[in-house]
Amino acid sequence: MAKRDFEQLVFQVRLASKQKALQQALLIPWRRLLEAASAYAEWHIFVLWVRAIAEFEEQLPDIVRAALGSRCPGFLEDEVPRRQRYLHDQSFLWHSLEEWIVVHYFAEAKSQGWFDAVMFYAYKDLRTEQAWSLWERTREAWHRERPSRWPSFEEWTAQVIATHSLTESGSDKARAGQQLANVDPVRLRSAASELIELRGFALWMACISDPEQPLGELALKELRRRFPDFPIASYPQTIWDRSLFFRLVRFGGAQWGATARAERWNVALRYHVVHHPRYHRLVHYLHKCHDEWLRVPPRSYPSFADWLRAADEYFVPPTS
Repeated sequence: MAKRDFEQLVFQVRLASKQKALQQALLIPWRRLLEAASAYAEWHIFVLWVRAIAEFEEQLPDIVRAALGSRCPGFLEDEVPRRQRYLHDQSFLWHSLEEWIVVHYFAEAKSQGWFDAVMFYAYKDLRTEQAWSLWERTREAWHRERPSRWPSFEEWTAQVIATHSLTESGSDKARAGQQLANVDPVRLRSAASELIELRGFALWMACISDPEQPLGELALKELRRRFPDFPIASYPQTIWDRSLFFRLVRFGGAQWGATARAERWNVALRYHVVHHPRYHRLVHYLHKCHDEWLRVPPRSYPSFADWLRAADEYFVPPTS
């Protein structure tokens, strides 16, 4: 197989995996999905901490045993019959720990068929990449010189959050990770949340407007209320088209965008927006409305507040 054919095959597999995860994401409200993905990312940080230390010790040190006892009660006892295998295969412990965590803390996601979506968004979480980057560098450093003491999990987590130079250099993810040093995490999340809602407004406009047709009164009224300074064409009828959609997106995000660029965290902001489950849900809900309204036109269009509420609540419950 030629290299180009192999790369195309890998790309297709990844694309199929992404589409599967995004379809599974619809089985659960996005807030619950975000919470589960965040929890999985945090567990991943814990697993890598255990792995980092366990790979240098034949017997688990007390600091790791105590953490496992409090965070994963029963795990070590479950491992007793298989302990001899761990002594000869250092990777066995953390693989087993990953499986145990999934069984005990993500059983519902597995049984209801949305665990791939959890993993998809957990791996989009920059903390996951930060943890892997720290693990790789720590492993190399400890091979050169063994530390005088092992870091606690709290110390390890603090080091993860402070890791801004990611292994995957040159990518948007790496640039976003580097810019985390320039912004408070709470401020970043707040800015991303505002921008997602502003993009939601543009999506709502697209939802209730016909292409190449004048904007309706509902759209014009809400546009003027939310963005009184938005430049609308001077002639009586403002036509809805792609250029107007993108002008709305740029206008709505202009203030945060200018601030983030000036303070050099604009890539991190964009990353948090485009990889957020709420943003993906809003886009999907737009397409859902289009499909349904083509079949049965609504008697009246929903207000932006009603549309946004319905989009946030929308999911497709798994069939039993």
